[in-house]
Amino acid sequence: MRPLPPLNALRAFEATVRLGSLTRAAEELGVTHGAISRHIQTLEGFLGIKLFQPSGRGRVPTPRAATYFADVHASLDRLAGATERMREPTAMRVLRVSTLATFAMRWLIPRLSAFQMAHPQVEVRLMTSATPSLEQIDGDFDVVIRRHQMHKPGFACQQFLLERNLPVAAPALLERHPIKTARDLLTAPLLHCDSKPFAWTEWFTAAGIRRSQVPTAGARFENYYFTLEAAARGLGFAVGALPLIDDDLSAGRLVAPLSGPIALSDGYHVLYPANRSKGSVMQFVAWLIEQGGAGETAVS
Repeated sequence: MRPLPPLNALRAFEATVRLGSLTRAAEELGVTHGAISRHIQTLEGFLGIKLFQPSGRGRVPTPRAATYFADVHASLDRLAGATERMREPTAMRVLRVSTLATFAMRWLIPRLSAFQMAHPQVEVRLMTSATPSLEQIDGDFDVVIRRHQMHKPGFACQQFLLERNLPVAAPALLERHPIKTARDLLTAPLLHCDSKPFAWTEWFTAAGIRRSQVPTAGARFENYYFTLEAAARGLGFAVGALPLIDDDLSAGRLVAPLSGPIALSDGYHVLYPANRSKGSVMQFVAWLIEQGGAGETAVS
């Protein structure tokens, strides 16, 4: 018989080292601080060695424990992955996706039915947020979508969609403020967005206009969705992001008076677990890359 330690003791040890705290490990595993301590004592008794040593900030794993942690962490990941693969063919899998509200409404939701038809066993739950920060995301997630490169230990990040920006407005507004060159926009009513504060500066710079000349006056909105809606209602010119405004351009709700320049942004990226053990996550990531057509090499 293989000499295997108790699984709960291994989970407590792995979580404590990974999170750097008995308290945080207890919170993640849903047990008390004392229970984590007892599990670690059990594992130390089983192994016959001390796993942690005192330091100025509490306790840290010994060099041997750090090496042991790497093997335990990988083994638990493989076990979790094998369990997911056993469950997924017959069980409904919940996939929690954290994304920005405007992106969800204008790009993801209109395409999501195609993913659901291809993967009916996966239930996608969207959690929208107005913040780009990973630290400020409420609740758990399987996948995060943001407009910039993201970094988190144990996760990979991949670009899947490029974003190309240019001025847009309602047709009625263009009749009152015809735009022939980029300089014509310097005296036009501009709409600004708090979540994209440098959009106009970046576009005017691409057009060869000095930053000091870029207008700062004009209506301001907290959310990009409201900015685009205000533009469609004729309140002013907005920096429109392709492909988020493709449907508006096709329907004629918005018009791009100039064909260029096009200001490129960082594009949309997806953050997901690097171990790739959860099949539904990788199915969703592969689908995003196929839909977006802008995949790059993943970085962890």
